[in-house]
Amino acid sequence: MKEYLTLGAAEVTIENVIEKSRFIASAIRVDTAEQAAAFVESKRKKYYDATHNCYAYIVGDKAKFSDDNEPQGTAGMPIYECIKNNGLDCVCVVVTRYFGGVKLGAGGLVRAYSGACADVLRSADKVSMRLCRRAEVTVEYSLLKVVRKAMQDVAVEQRVDFSDKVTLHYLVLDKLSNTIADIISQNTLGKCRLVLSDTILSVYGNEKN
Repeated sequence: MKEYLTLGAAEVTIENVIEKSRFIASAIRVDTAEQAAAFVESKRKKYYDATHNCYAYIVGDKAKFSDDNEPQGTAGMPIYECIKNNGLDCVCVVVTRYFGGVKLGAGGLVRAYSGACADVLRSADKVSMRLCRRAEVTVEYSLLKVVRKAMQDVAVEQRVDFSDKVTLHYLVLDKLSNTIADIISQNTLGKCRLVLSDTILSVYGNEKN
């Protein structure tokens, strides 16, 4: 697993008009190539009457792009290069074109498709997928405030379960796992139970969307 930059959770769409042609760019975060293919198909169905639905996606070591009958190399590849040059992973972008009657030429098409992709990616929130671990800290009620204060700057509290004892659920950066264990132990004098999950990739913090 490696950390990477991707889009926020919500789909983003923008529209440009260039020489009477409408360019509708749609971008979304995807976890698999299958999700990317499904997103492309959903846009083909939504914009079934469009002249072209060109796309590109990058998901780890898998990537694919299509000119959808635009001249070769003028649509899919520019979209792909735009995603790549933004340093993004697990992203799919579809640029739909409704032809307006004015031919743009090869250079014009490259600028239009790459520009539409750049605009939609610029509009989207970005999030970093970080190497994290989930931590469960179980303590007596008397130590709840102590633990919360000690952890407030080094972990993200996700929820608290109340029973005969209190269990706090945190998301922590993997590189701070040992530090977290030391902080908890020192602040509770060892009177706690700490359980750390295996390493996962996760958004560290809260997404805006």
